[in-house]
Amino acid sequence: RLGRYEEAEAMHRRALEGREKGLGPEHPHTLTSVSNLGSVLESLGRYEEAEAMHRRDLEGSERVLGPEHPQTLNSVSNLSSMLKSLGKYKQRK
Repeated sequence: RLGRYEEAEAMHRRALEGREKGLGPEHPHTLTSVSNLGSVLESLGRYEEAEAMHRRDLEGSERVLGPEHPQTLNSVSNLSSMLKSLGKYKQRK
C-alpha cells in the first residue's frame, strides 16, 4: 500500500515539474499539481512538506484567482484539513 503512495508522489512531482516549465509556477493547473502533491505527502505522513505545498497552492490561488474563487476556497479547505492532521500528528509525538 505504501508503495503506491510513493509512486503517486513521483508522478505528482513529474506533473508539477512539467507544468511549472510549460505553464509557469502560478498557473491554475500548476497550482492544482501543487495541491495534489500536498495531499499525497499528507497521506505519507510528511505533514510539514504537505503544509508547505498547501500554503503555496493557497497563496498562489489568492494572487492569481482571487480570495473568493472556488479553486481558492478549495485550497483553503485543503490547508485546513491538513493542519487538522498536523495537529493530531503533533499530539501523538
